[in-house]
Amino acid sequence: MPVKKLKNILLKILTVLIFVSGCIEDNITPPLTGELNSVAEMIHYFESEGDFPNSDLAPALIDAEEGFSNLNLFMIVDIRPSDEFINGHIEGAVNVKNDSLYNFVQTNFSAGYSKIVIVSKNGQSSAYFTCLLRLAGFNNVFSLNFGMSSWNQVFAGELLGEIGDAPGVNFFLNDTFEKNPFGPLPIISFSNPEEKIEERVKTRIKEIISEGFEINEVFTHSLDIYLHLVCYGKSRLYYARKFGVLAERGHPYGAISYLDATFYELRSVNYLQTLPRSETILLYDYNGQLGACMTAYLRVLGYDVKFLMFGANRLFYSRMIDDPELFPFVFTTSLIKNYPFKTGG
Repeated sequence: MPVKKLKNILLKILTVLIFVSGCIEDNITPPLTGELNSVAEMIHYFESEGDFPNSDLAPALIDAEEGFSNLNLFMIVDIRPSDEFINGHIEGAVNVKNDSLYNFVQTNFSAGYSKIVIVSKNGQSSAYFTCLLRLAGFNNVFSLNFGMSSWNQVFAGELLGEIGDAPGVNFFLNDTFEKNPFGPLPIISFSNPEEKIEERVKTRIKEIISEGFEINEVFTHSLDIYLHLVCYGKSRLYYARKFGVLAERGHPYGAISYLDATFYELRSVNYLQTLPRSETILLYDYNGQLGACMTAYLRVLGYDVKFLMFGANRLFYSRMIDDPELFPFVFTTSLIKNYPFKTGG
């Protein structure tokens, strides 16, 4: 038997074993079909390629200081609308729309830049697209931490205006809400299911990129429309301390905790399949950037996911400031470097 054919057979066997074995305890019903197995194949592929979203590399941020010190070595890709770009951008930056982003990065991936830095207004959409590009194999792509808001105070107004404590924060609680039972993976059909997994992954990522960046203004509306609220981060993000600012006001009613590093509970071998495939998932994290990355990944897998812009920085900012474990994820004016910028095209 040809080696290549044998490898493909072994890969399929391994994929099935991963998703029906006791280590995942998934008890998938109905039994694996071709559509379900396509998602399983994608997950196995991502995990075999380093599992970027579930690693300490995510969300691949660089600070403004590093960007400013390496303007001649880095390619700066500004994905903001053209009018915002014209009103002020980093010197040497290239303005690229999201529908051209994949091809642009693919063209410049091997152009000699040590890093390709994606820049957005507040670091939310850049973290989202950076994750998608990383999943596609472009491992020298990074997101500017907090975007242009950290570059100069001229661009920081929106973020500074959004952070704070949410209405109703005094009704948050420390109760534990249990994860769902294990269930089936989403179903994704490919027009060419016989295509190599690498090509199917690229096709899927291009589709998600072309859909654009979707944010969610939760907490300005009723939570009743969201059936599955996820808190993604450290245990301290979910459970507030017993003393101090907003003591024991950990999370909104119904929020379910999924831990990030070092447990990575959204890995396939942990609790990925406790996420519902038929409900809208609303995810929040520390400051929106890791949440944007994980949202991008879950959308590739077929989950209906939204995330909260600026994360806990707009839910319980005063608690974040007061807690040493959470303070590293807080946006403060000390992060605004007031570096020079250019205007015009």
